[in-house]
Amino acid sequence: MSLSFHPTTMTPSLDSDWPWGHSAPASPLLCDWLYEPGSLTQRLRRHSNDFCVRVLAEAVLRPLTPDQAALLHTEQGYCREVLLLCDGVPWVYATSLYSSATQAALPALGGLGSRALGELMFEAPDLQRTPFELARLDSRAYHRLAARAGLTTAAPATGPWARRSALSTGLARVLVTELFLPASAPYQETVS
Repeated sequence: MSLSFHPTTMTPSLDSDWPWGHSAPASPLLCDWLYEPGSLTQRLRRHSNDFCVRVLAEAVLRPLTPDQAALLHTEQGYCREVLLLCDGVPWVYATSLYSSATQAALPALGGLGSRALGELMFEAPDLQRTPFELARLDSRAYHRLAARAGLTTAAPATGPWARRSALSTGLARVLVTELFLPASAPYQETVS
């Protein structure tokens, strides 16, 4: 089966300029979500009656930043952008970046449609994950994301948090970024 990809977009992924590091929020609940070692998809399913994936963009070829390129061993990668919804409410904005070599090693990536990436990756018995990096978005970065993703929710006063890590199985390696949106459970009992 041959896959058709969107043309190259000359701009990097939205998360490329987020302030990635290892500083964590003070909230134990938010940290529990940010450092979830298992499938975030499975955890979201447990917190909702109706979980679904809304695809914003699939297989868009983008240039990578130096740190993304180092993690993926390539200078450009395919990008998939989705919203993960719980009971009709967007809880997570997620991107997946991967190389053409990963696409060849894991062809199912090109045909995920409304299936969550976690459902594919966490099926692999040899799955490995790099340590999480965290970022806290400022209002400008959040508003840019909200405009792109069609979100109407205002940013929380303290700024939403994101995590990223690379998932590897066999020859496939995917850089996954997940931003917890304001209406999601991690913020419902937190202040910081």
